[in-house]
Amino acid sequence: RLLQQLQEKEILLNKSREALATNASLRRLLEFKKTLDQQQSVAATIVGKDPSTMYRSVIIDRGANSGVTKGDPVVNSEGVVGQVFAVTPNYAKVLLAIAPSSAIDVLLQKSRVRGILKGNGTLTYRLEYILKTAEVEEQDHVVTAGYGGVFPTGLQVGVVSKIIKKSRGMFHEIEVTPSVDYQKLENLLILEQPKSSEIGKMEQN
Repeated sequence: RLLQQLQEKEILLNKSREALATNASLRRLLEFKKTLDQQQSVAATIVGKDPSTMYRSVIIDRGANSGVTKGDPVVNSEGVVGQVFAVTPNYAKVLLAIAPSSAIDVLLQKSRVRGILKGNGTLTYRLEYILKTAEVEEQDHVVTAGYGGVFPTGLQVGVVSKIIKKSRGMFHEIEVTPSVDYQKLENLLILEQPKSSEIGKMEQN
């Protein structure tokens, strides 16, 4: 009987700890949402993960019925997570930015030099097309460039963690550590892209 009471007490304590952790995570997401100005967004929770070790994708509990569309950018309070690439009425699949097929236009925040961020299939990124003549240092912040109308400008992506200066070629070989902790992903925001009719209205004004 005593053992059963202790087990029940431990279960209750664990539920309480889990509720506190979830509330803290959601609070950070809500605070981050307020910084996105007028950008429309949908909050979602991860309900499934890619079983491979390549960290390619996750499944979220929001889909077309919630206004999620293919191509929508996905973020959390730490920065860029990825992009929606498949949608059903109630669920969507998100291609993570660390996936080998992912590519995002970014800037080195300090020097404003533009490059392409690619996934490694590991827990780091590769920053490509940064000329050897460009100013770049370890710990430089990397942010979204805002080109192509997918990601808003200036979202946190990561920091430069390694610069491999090769004797051949025009470009630096740069490793970037993500600002997002991919092993602890839970609650996300899907940013709605302007619909084509809205873009037309904006161009006319």
